[in-house]
Amino acid sequence: HLPVLTSTTLEIQGWLSNFNKGYYIAQRLKRKPQIIRKLKRLSVRLTQLQDIGGLRIIVDTNKDVNELLSFLKKKVDQSEHIQIHRITDYREHGRDTGYRALHVILSVNGYKLELQIRSKIQHYWAESIERTSIIYGYYLKESEGSNIVLDYFQNLAKIFNEIEAGRKPSPAHKIALDRARDSAIRVIESSDKKSIFNA
Repeated sequence: HLPVLTSTTLEIQGWLSNFNKGYYIAQRLKRKPQIIRKLKRLSVRLTQLQDIGGLRIIVDTNKDVNELLSFLKKKVDQSEHIQIHRITDYREHGRDTGYRALHVILSVNGYKLELQIRSKIQHYWAESIERTSIIYGYYLKESEGSNIVLDYFQNLAKIFNEIEAGRKPSPAHKIALDRARDSAIRVIESSDKKSIFNA
């Protein structure tokens, strides 16, 4: 996946020189332990995984996500070797954990690559749950761990979504979120799997 992933990332980065908004682009290969874990969790074959090679583009706002998707669709229409296989939009309702982003599965020379497009606030949430998972010792993105911690991240995602939609959370919502965070911190600190890298 690495050669096709790198060439695709560079090609899309070239396209983005004509996208008149701020962005950040990165790529990653899924590591072997993550691949094995996903194969077991989903009971699928290796050939069915479509996110071994992944790209991520982070833009300022959710509106920019829409504009970028439209921009990329036009570029893909002109490409001879990149096609859009599937688009899945997790932004409005989010996944069970609260995760929000736009996923585009690209088909490139027989390989499937996953392109994630997120706003900065969606990316901040995703990074927060990843870092907390490392400290806590549970895969929160896979709904592992205490419901108290999982509920906090779901509610945080809802609040972030409200803010991004231009709606101001009420003081009661903010107080409830603060209490939920305090409860989640207590659960994480008492976890027997808690990482020594507690920062």
